[in-house]
Amino acid sequence: MQRALPLMGRPSATCVLSDARPSFNPIQGLPMMLLRTPLCLALLAVFPLLAQASDDTTAPVDAATAVAAPATTKTLETISVVGQNATRQVQQMDKAQIEQFTPGTSPIQMLAKLPGVNFITNDPFGTDEWSTRVSLRGFNHTQLGYTLDGIPLGNTDYHSGDGLSVTRAWIGENIDELDLAQGSGALGTASTSNLGGTVQLRTADPSMTPGVRVNATGGTYGFKRGYIRADTGDLSGFRGYVSGMYVDAPKWKGNDDQTQKQLNLKALYQWEGGRITGLLDVVRRIEQPYMDLSLDSLKRCGYRFDYLAPDWQRSVNIANGQYSGCVTNPDDTYYNGNGIRNDELVSVKGEFFLNDQLTLNIQPYYHHDLGQGHWFTPASDLPYTPAPGDAPIALRLSHYLMTRGGMVNSLNYDLGNHHIEGGFWFEDSKYTIGRSFQPISAAGGPISQDQIYNTYFHTKFRQRFSTLTRQWYLQDSFSLLDDTLRIDAGFKGHNVTTNAIALLPGRASGALTAQSDFLPQVGANYKIGNGWEAFASFSMNQNAFEPGANGAWSSSQATFDGLRNTLRPERSANSELGVRYVDSTIQSSLALYNIDFKNRLLVIVPCAGVVSCPNQIANVGKVNSQGAEFTFVWQPTPALRWFNSATYNDAKYKDNYLDAGVLIPTKGKTVVDSPKQMFSSELSYKFGDFRASLGTKYTGPRYYTFVNDQRIDGFWLWDAGLSWEQKNLGFAKNLKISLTLSNLLNKKYISTIDSNGFTTSDPTGTFQSLLVGSPRQGFLTVDMSF
Repeated sequence: MQRALPLMGRPSATCVLSDARPSFNPIQGLPMMLLRTPLCLALLAVFPLLAQASDDTTAPVDAATAVAAPATTKTLETISVVGQNATRQVQQMDKAQIEQFTPGTSPIQMLAKLPGVNFITNDPFGTDEWSTRVSLRGFNHTQLGYTLDGIPLGNTDYHSGDGLSVTRAWIGENIDELDLAQGSGALGTASTSNLGGTVQLRTADPSMTPGVRVNATGGTYGFKRGYIRADTGDLSGFRGYVSGMYVDAPKWKGNDDQTQKQLNLKALYQWEGGRITGLLDVVRRIEQPYMDLSLDSLKRCGYRFDYLAPDWQRSVNIANGQYSGCVTNPDDTYYNGNGIRNDELVSVKGEFFLNDQLTLNIQPYYHHDLGQGHWFTPASDLPYTPAPGDAPIALRLSHYLMTRGGMVNSLNYDLGNHHIEGGFWFEDSKYTIGRSFQPISAAGGPISQDQIYNTYFHTKFRQRFSTLTRQWYLQDSFSLLDDTLRIDAGFKGHNVTTNAIALLPGRASGALTAQSDFLPQVGANYKIGNGWEAFASFSMNQNAFEPGANGAWSSSQATFDGLRNTLRPERSANSELGVRYVDSTIQSSLALYNIDFKNRLLVIVPCAGVVSCPNQIANVGKVNSQGAEFTFVWQPTPALRWFNSATYNDAKYKDNYLDAGVLIPTKGKTVVDSPKQMFSSELSYKFGDFRASLGTKYTGPRYYTFVNDQRIDGFWLWDAGLSWEQKNLGFAKNLKISLTLSNLLNKKYISTIDSNGFTTSDPTGTFQSLLVGSPRQGFLTVDMSF
């Protein structure tokens, strides 16, 4: 028997190879590119297995009697916040905790209260991609790993050439679980950037019963957000849902809105011998970021200083050197700026239970991204002279185009007391980045920045990156001493080659390879008794060279040629030791860690961000991080819960480095954007149909210069929430009304400190790479299920 191969419900059964330019109408079908290999080849391999299973008279069975995949048997109600029984420092957040946040909150921001997590943003939700940063144990966001149901998301950087942000990867209401590993992630994590921790997002499976869920949120400054999801329920082994989200978030200072439209589809077919799961994510995002500030401009112009839009004439005057108000130079502020991202992510995962001991997992995926960043740039920062009749301002365009496809495969084998797992991940990625300018007529005024421009007047640089990723791992997990001692031992290796071609002069060309055949990881967990357990782990990790605007190729060709023979991939050795205690009312953990990090590559920005001159690259040698992470959760009754976490992290550069022959004294200096102390506490109480919560987070002082001559003060933030919920109403299965307040005490503070990167030194406080945090805001949500 032969079957057609439907792709995510499309009527066509044919895999098509097409070079046609895809359509990018918001939330409207898949571009033909999604039907290209390697995804189609993987589907051709996977779906016949499903057809054969049906032809062998293995009838679909009800999910209640089906053999569930190992990854889906976890009962959320029993999830241990402190990672009970794990051999590493891991912490988890289940659906019930996720639902306490304001709809639209970034999953990474949800993790901010956990120990070790330094999360920074200048909006209440953590979705402003220009400002959002996260670091763990001295590692920044580009040195961590991120996955969605096993799909690699890259390093989530704003200029990422290998993935996308978690807020574009999946709608928050459709996420069931968040897993955080502060030290080292699982060996099977599909990431080549996880020198330190990993964040794993697990999407919600379709419901067994049909239903519809809708919610709407309104808030301060005209915030509006809507969400809908419809589930089919179980249909003889098949179930699925379609979900959509729209958000319009006006900026809390300045002009313009941040908008995002997103579509999620998930379909699942389950039978006695396995299951097939398909995911589709389509996003259209227009982001209006806030103006980058310096300590000097913040002092002169104040907390609410931003872009000048809609005042075009004042922007022209400033570009012509006619300053007014607090502005003293043309780079203090510009007319406006924004970023556009269009993404399509699709994956099909097959889990095949070959027998009682052997499980095969095959997961092909494909991701396409088209984006553009805009900045209205004054003539003094243009690499050319405006033509007669042109305004003294041009629209600077940053171009992003990425296609990547790959497959994540694993084989699990249970042999007596041993659980053996091995896998292989490969990915082929193409990424093009460029910078050009769009002239503006003096008579016509400002042009739209909410569209993607395909023609440009002057191109400053353009690069194309081709990256081939191959990664493999093997691990054995077994228990000894009547299951009181559990040991995980294994290794991974990878080969990642990136070849850059400078299509125009201005940036570097050349190839770099990150190769390691053996990166070991071993961990142990010992059950002491009476709720106590001890754990210890050691792992080695390596970071692939990052393509794009912030990697080694962002330098000039001369700089790259001088470094390429001495550049080495960043590597880390992570050691941790800890204890946990869990009983009916308490969950607690204490972890101590030491990280030796070598070949630390610094990207140094030598000029104003808008000028976009080539970066300087420096290998500062070794970095060492030592610290402690403590968690204490007390829940004496189902109604009362008190969560606490504390972090101490001492991350320091161990060497000086040379910059153009000049010795830069970084030895003994604290790693940039790495607070030594953090503390978080949250108290929640349920009374009747109401639930109230009050939380706080302290972030200690941070540096944004490598020589530590500029320090940003620490700060406390408070949040509060109140909700009312009723089930089984006459017109709805569930009704919930929630009120949340962010930055309850209206604290003024500096949030992001590297919006334009870090710098060596800033004695005058004029380096524009700072963003301030959002003021107090409130949000009201009505959520209904039918």
